[in-house]
Formats: sequence, C-alpha cells, structure tokens
Amino acid sequence: MPVGGRFLYVKGSIMKTLALWSILIALPTVSLAEMSQHTEVCVAATDKDIAALFDRWNESLKTGDPYKVVANYAPKSVLLATVSSKPRFTVEEKADYFHHFLENQPVGRIDSRTIELDCNLAIDEGLYSFTFKKTGVTVKARYSFTYKWDGKQWLITSHHSSRVPTEEAPLEEPPHSVARHSEVCVAASEKEIEALLDRWKESLQSGNAHKVMTHYAARSVLLPLSSTKPRLTLDDKEDYFRHFLKDRPLVHVFPHD
Repeated sequence: MPVGGRFLYVKGSIMKTLALWSILIALPTVSLAEMSQHTEVCVAATDKDIAALFDRWNESLKTGDPYKVVANYAPKSVLLATVSSKPRFTVEEKADYFHHFLENQPVGRIDSRTIELDCNLAIDEGLYSFTFKKTGVTVKARYSFTYKWDGKQWLITSHHSSRVPTEEAPLEEPPHSVARHSEVCVAASEKEIEALLDRWKESLQSGNAHKVMTHYAARSVLLPLSSTKPRLTLDDKEDYFRHFLKDRPLVHVFPHD
C-alpha cells in the first residue's frame, strides 16, 4: 500500500528521496543577496483544495485501473509504498505496484491530517486507513503527500507510507493553516539538499537529541518510525530523539540512478 513521510524539499521542485522521516529543514544561514533568486507567481489554494486531492486519488483507486492512479503523480516523482521496499520512480514501476495493490479493492480514509501550503507546493500528511473489500481487512498507516502545481493542476511529487505501530492511539487532527502569496525563491542544487541530510546524520552521531532537533523548523512535523504520534512541537521531537538515540542509529541512503 502506498503511504507517507515527506522528506527534504526546497522551493524549485527539488526533492531528495529515501530519507527516513518527513523533515522540514531550513537552508544554512546565507544572506539573500548572496543567493540566486527569482520571483514566482503562486497559485491560490486552500486547505480544502489540497484535501480534495486525496479524494481524487482515492476515487482513482476505485476504478481498479493502475494507470488512472498513476495519473495523479508528476512525471518526476517517487512512491515509497507500505508493502514494498522498492522505491517507485517511473510510470511503469508505479503501475506495477498498484496493479497488485488494487487486487483487494482498497478504499482509503483520512483519520487525521496536517496541511501546509507554500508557493505552488503543498504537503498533506498524517494518518490514514485502508479497508480492503475483497478480504475485509483494515490497515492503518502514516502518510505524506507532497504536491506541486505544474501550471494546470496539482500532481503528487512524493508519496511515502508506512504501517502504524500498534502501541499508541492517533492524535486528534491539528489545526490547519493556509498561505497564499508571491515570494522570492532561493535557488538550490540537489547537492545542497543532499548536504542537509548529511548534516542531520552527523547530528545523530553526536548522541545529543537537542542537536538533532535544531534541524527542524519551529513549524514542522516528524512522523517517526516507532511511534504513531506525530511530533509537532520542538519539545515533542527532542523527547522522541532522546529515546531514539539510545540505540546509536546509523543512517544509509541508497542512491537512485
């Protein structure tokens, strides 16, 4: 089953896949005067508009046609599915996954969510459930959809999903916020975004939960591997990493050619 974890993303549709959690990270401190910039016109969108994109995706599942599901994804996008260890980058790879996923007639439902809007970018993340009509089984999972406006429509650029551990109950839905504006966009390369993950990995090796937490924006969401509780505040994140770091984790990223 496809499901979520928004990774690193920066204005300009550059994303780095295969991180372990969804992380909203600020770029290193450099003055705007030192960075390449451009002005972008931002399409107006509301939380309701972005929430409807999941409904569109869910309706495509009901057709039983994997290519109609894949039509919701941008040409450059990644699917990190719940029941597959293989990242799906191409149309055919995604269609292959959904061909098998659709056999049991899944119907999705949002249990809790947070929506964030930026200039021509949107993130919908939280907890959802799938009921499989053919088997009667219901599966709960964490999800993250990252959408980008392509000039005509919103398409999925990143979809990450993972099963929900059973020891904790989901939280109530947090409040939403909407941002609609024009803005100056900072240019960034894939190499610079890769370096952000390296910086985060190095902070894990310090064993200091506070150092790890400093990579997260004040308004950000962490959906950790071993907990169903979304970590919204900095204190929540530091508390999670305090326990996580006891096992001295090492992170490896597998490159995609």
